[in-house]
Amino acid sequence: MRSTFKVLFYLKRSKGKEQPTVPVMGRITVNGSIAQFSAKLSVPEHLWEVSGGRAKGKSVESDRINRHLDNIRAQINKHYQEICDRDSFVSAEKVKNAYLGFGDKYRMLLEAFEKFTSDYQKRIGIDRCSGTWKRYCKSIDHLRVFMQKEYRVSDMPLAELEQSFIEQFHVYLKSDRGLKPMTVSGYLKCLKYVVKIAFNNGWMPRNPFALYNYTAPNPERSFLTEEELHRMMTTRLRYKRQDYNRDLFLFSCFTGICYADMSALTYDQLEQDTNGDWWISGNRQKTETKYVVKLLPYPLFILDKYRGMAGDRYLFKMSTLDSIDDSLKNIARECGINKQLSFHLARHTYATTICLQNGVSLETLSKMLGHKHITTTQIYAKVTHPMIDREVSMLKEKLQDKFAI
Repeated sequence: MRSTFKVLFYLKRSKGKEQPTVPVMGRITVNGSIAQFSAKLSVPEHLWEVSGGRAKGKSVESDRINRHLDNIRAQINKHYQEICDRDSFVSAEKVKNAYLGFGDKYRMLLEAFEKFTSDYQKRIGIDRCSGTWKRYCKSIDHLRVFMQKEYRVSDMPLAELEQSFIEQFHVYLKSDRGLKPMTVSGYLKCLKYVVKIAFNNGWMPRNPFALYNYTAPNPERSFLTEEELHRMMTTRLRYKRQDYNRDLFLFSCFTGICYADMSALTYDQLEQDTNGDWWISGNRQKTETKYVVKLLPYPLFILDKYRGMAGDRYLFKMSTLDSIDDSLKNIARECGINKQLSFHLARHTYATTICLQNGVSLETLSKMLGHKHITTTQIYAKVTHPMIDREVSMLKEKLQDKFAI
């Protein structure tokens, strides 16, 4: 029995939007199965004849549009005939894939995304951190909803992606989901990275996102001042759990070690030099970059206070990051600190209040924080009033004899 086969074209209108031109979509139907694709063409709506699925009239523009559509139809007919002659089974999806040039390397966007994320999960705790993996998982969730809403498809071939896709996804995250710029930037980077890998693997003929760049505005990085840090250290708290979370936060304030790396700290990472000073070194889970920190008296005090509490191997037994961050909000209120505390703010405090304000160079700080590039360290480098005062005072002393009045 011969297959029932049909190709038609229609306009993809956007509800509530005025469009000077409307994208043309194609629909292949084979025995009731349907596959849709973009005709890579936009036409003025007044030129379109709905019943015929083509441009009306005999203008130059209408003739150009119809020749483009006739060419697509002829190619699809050719592929349909070849599949019928070669295979015992033909479907709309197979015909569309043949028209789009897919062979054995045919891949879908979410399929590739999920494969990457699954492989990433296996590396958590080895050279990858769980926070980044969760961001990729969340990116998949947003992509799935976005494609269903905007394109009415459950997945999309990688070879069909255009730069407009990531631009529309950007608008969706920002407007429909109401996400903050830094969050939007993180999800867009996840999408760009997966598509880049797909292109490098030969799963698509080009990388449509290669020239797309979006950099979220850098928000002001908050940190504790010396006065706030002292208040955090000396305020008496009501609960032991708060006291413990406060000490974990302060350990990070005086070492710059982030939550993920603190959770994995072991006694093997502690070393004592010939002068009797203690050091902590390791590789950051996020970047695999080595960090080295010389322990100041206060973190040594915290280590002694909780020695053995987490067993013989690990230095600390830490709750989830969300749990500690919630606890820090209550601790801030009790300490009279009018700032939105989070565990990562401790890293900013170490960089700014502990190190830079006391003369530590950016190069040295970058090594201690485990940054790959010093430009990353500069984000933490807050130019505070004490720093300006110290530098200008030094400048004043150097110039007073040269430019005396």
